[in-house]
Amino acid sequence: MQPLTQISASAVPGLIARPGTGAHRRPAAPAPVSPEINYASLILAQLRRHPAQPCLVWPAADGSTSQHTSHDLLQRIATHRQQLLAAGVRPGHSVLLALPVSAELIAGLLAVQALGAVPVLPPAGASAWQLLQLTRCLGIRAVLTGPAASPLVRLAAGLCGVQLLAAVDRPLAAAVEGWEAWPVPAQQPALVSHSSGSTGQPKAIRRSHAVLQAQHAAIKAAFPPWQGQRDFPLFPNVLLHNLAAGVVSVLPAVPWHNLRQLNPARIVEQLQTEQIQTLTGNVAYFTALLAHLQQQPVALPHVVAVGVGGSPVPEPLAQQLRQAFGQAAVHIIYGSSEAEPIAVRQVTDDVPDPLAGYCVGPIQAGLEWRFELLGVLQGRATPGQPVGELWVRGAHVAAPSGEWLRTGDYGYVADGLLYLTGRQGNEQLHHGVQHYQLEHLLYHLPGVERAAARADAAGFTVFVQGTVPPASVAQLLAEQFPQVPVLGIQARATLPIDARHHSKILYSQLR
Repeated sequence: MQPLTQISASAVPGLIARPGTGAHRRPAAPAPVSPEINYASLILAQLRRHPAQPCLVWPAADGSTSQHTSHDLLQRIATHRQQLLAAGVRPGHSVLLALPVSAELIAGLLAVQALGAVPVLPPAGASAWQLLQLTRCLGIRAVLTGPAASPLVRLAAGLCGVQLLAAVDRPLAAAVEGWEAWPVPAQQPALVSHSSGSTGQPKAIRRSHAVLQAQHAAIKAAFPPWQGQRDFPLFPNVLLHNLAAGVVSVLPAVPWHNLRQLNPARIVEQLQTEQIQTLTGNVAYFTALLAHLQQQPVALPHVVAVGVGGSPVPEPLAQQLRQAFGQAAVHIIYGSSEAEPIAVRQVTDDVPDPLAGYCVGPIQAGLEWRFELLGVLQGRATPGQPVGELWVRGAHVAAPSGEWLRTGDYGYVADGLLYLTGRQGNEQLHHGVQHYQLEHLLYHLPGVERAAARADAAGFTVFVQGTVPPASVAQLLAEQFPQVPVLGIQARATLPIDARHHSKILYSQLR
């Protein structure tokens, strides 16, 4: 079968295929024998190479900070490794990490990895039932928890008969030398985390040691690190990358259990006092930070690069980041836990048309990509443009060997740039338009804090959060999308969002 449309880009060429046909799907080749590696070995080597160098700066609730050198972290890893060994944890065993976001969590994760076991991070805000299901489904052998385990964790461990290991709250005199990360098959899971659940229940994401190494290499190629770099990471994968790259990670003082309660004044203070040079975050995080900076502007001359992702990024937010961080290059980073990054775009004065969807830049070199055809866009900015679900595969994609990862995102590539126009579960076209195109337009309207267009059988129902009058929303949509059926416009005090990024709309919960 011939592809309906062939598209070229700086990455490996992609294609549009008819839905359900599997057009141009390559047959899976016999799986080669995996070499034995361990992602933790990269981090251990880096820590041992520079034992006196700070690697983590962690804020405390009282406003103080604790600085951890490479040697400090190595001691904590060695302590947890010794504890896990004594408990009988061996290569291939799964260990649930029920620790708060802290240096102990990082040390525990790396200790589990170093043993060749599989660290499992629970979903954000997991209930007792979810923890119980997790221990059963993933064959959890042990749960590493804090000195005072929560009742939920104790309940899940007791019901499933798994070992409950209270993490030692200070490093012991465990040897930091004389042992190495245990080599395991490259395709063995190195980390199990969970999706945000924006299109349903959070799903387990298994990244192998090979994939983690490839993701580290891909991030390093997109954003080359330098000696002494001081980074301010919000995303866990960036923190692991930093440890492998020798970058100092200064953790933002955020309430990790609920990012909506963050104090932006404290974040700005950290950016100044810690002389942060690079930072990443999601839309909710930067929205709160920008609101504070607009009220109390400060100079942040040390910041040279800003990355924003985790959900669709409205262009007005990206442009505001350029203004707030005047010396910094601002990048929109598109990807997922399974494939990070997929595309990167530097934000400039050349502002893309919001009617075209969200422009996220060129697809990264080394990724194979294709679109499973949904239909054809007919909007003013995209007449006759085929649109479909984006599928990717490559070394830094967590998918079975030779298989495609279905991203759940709909869009197209034009002039070498990837545009996102819709999300799985809400992807229905109406007069050749998808919901992201309406939403991105509305984010350019003053007074819109959040916007969502739910696709029903007859058209779109639009929900807005903010001070914008519904009449202004109706007028703008009628002007720019005159043929698109808008069934109603609903003003809401809040819109349902995911528990992880607090940025992704939960369309199934819109009422």
